[in-house]
Amino acid sequence: MRKTRPSGSTQQHNPAASVYGGHRFSLIAELGAAAALLIVALIAVNGWHVWHTYHLALERSRANTQNLTQALSQHASDTFAQAESTLQELAGQISQSGMGNDQLPRLQRIFLEKTQALAQINAISLFDATGRMIVTAANRLPVSTDYSDREYFQYHRDHPQLTVHIGKVIRSRISNDLVLPISRRLNHPDGSFAGVLLESVMINHFRNFYTKFEIDDDSTLMMLLNNGTILYRQPYNEKAIGTTIAGSDLYKENIRQNHAGIVTSSLAADQRQNVYSFTHLKDFPVIITTGLSLDRSLLDWRRDAISQGVITLIFVTLIALTGLLLIRQVRARMHIELELIRTQQELRKLNRSLEKLARSDGLTGLYNRRHFDLTLAHEFNRSLQQHQDLGLILLDVDYFKQFNDLYGHVAGDECLKLIGKTLRELPLRARDLVARYGGEEFIVLLPDTNLAGTLAVAQRIVREVEQLRVPHQGSPTDILTLSIGIFVGVPRADRDTPSKLIVKADAALYQAKHQGRNQICVAG
Repeated sequence: MRKTRPSGSTQQHNPAASVYGGHRFSLIAELGAAAALLIVALIAVNGWHVWHTYHLALERSRANTQNLTQALSQHASDTFAQAESTLQELAGQISQSGMGNDQLPRLQRIFLEKTQALAQINAISLFDATGRMIVTAANRLPVSTDYSDREYFQYHRDHPQLTVHIGKVIRSRISNDLVLPISRRLNHPDGSFAGVLLESVMINHFRNFYTKFEIDDDSTLMMLLNNGTILYRQPYNEKAIGTTIAGSDLYKENIRQNHAGIVTSSLAADQRQNVYSFTHLKDFPVIITTGLSLDRSLLDWRRDAISQGVITLIFVTLIALTGLLLIRQVRARMHIELELIRTQQELRKLNRSLEKLARSDGLTGLYNRRHFDLTLAHEFNRSLQQHQDLGLILLDVDYFKQFNDLYGHVAGDECLKLIGKTLRELPLRARDLVARYGGEEFIVLLPDTNLAGTLAVAQRIVREVEQLRVPHQGSPTDILTLSIGIFVGVPRADRDTPSKLIVKADAALYQAKHQGRNQICVAG
């Protein structure tokens, strides 16, 4: 059985702690978390949008580059295929008629007709086995007819193949224009070298086509030989024609190793990154590469990204300011609520104090008679409903009037306080109750307790008071003693009331006094 305290030692409940304690999320933290989550979500969504549109812009740039490369490669293939067809046709005619002096006027007319029919051709020329020009589309031969120093002539002289050869861009000794030499070897019937048939394609033919595509200065359209030598470049730069990109990463790591592809690279370490698309022509040793400026390709995306960033920043700022404003308002409101709660706590404390005063005995600290009567009524009803025993112990201090006469009322009050302390320290149960009933009388309520249990409590009270050894010369025992009356039983609704139970206990107490005091009597 656990001890009880008359005034009730219940744990204090702090409403402020339940509202603002660490075991719950505060409203401020929730608002801050919501604002932060909204900001993170907004940044994430816009970040994903910027990332997605970046890749879309890059893919568009790659697609545009690839389409441009296909258009240029188709143009180059058509030009070279036409040149190859023309050279094959003329080679067949020369093979049939020969290269004698009597055939030269006829060949000159044929060359002129072909040149006039094809706008891209600067000239068609025929060279003998020594490299001497023997016929050309022009009306007359140049002053110097020795072309044995030309790369195309030396190539065919040293290579027996009858395939078309595309050489480096050269300047025509007849028109002084830049031309692309496309040539074919001619053989005698015995297979020995007979000469070279040359078709000179004007560089302006490519220039006129390439300028149809609008590109910025950082972009590049190029036609290369397989070894990286530049045949044409747009934006047009005559000095770049004939140079090579074989040393660049674009060529070494991509063009040389792959037939076609799309990469992001640069021609030199100090140049900006471009999106390059390249392809090797299927039937000719020529490469077409297109490099569109990455900055230009991403210009619209960059503008959109900046706009998105500004809009996101504005919304983040608005959310942050709104969150801060709400947090400030919530803090102010919570401060007011906290003050209200503190005020309510003070009022509750005051109410508890008043309630304690209302149900407690000021002298002994035990419950007073009013509180006892209310509790007895409650336990009486419960006992009726559950048919349980109800025990009452009514005790009175023996010869207390004599004690006051001998030692004074102050000593009498101290005596009552001591008895009250003794009763408070009894190991009673939670529903058990000890109260000062009036004057020197005390009463103990023991719900659901049989006669043996009630007697045990009464006997302990007697022993505890005797052990105090309070001197009392007005008593036969010379110490302070108690007389106790007990009632134990199950109340009956037809004849019992709470007050009648007390009357029965009081009758037992009167019997104990009548029989000489310092004893316990049980109501019959």
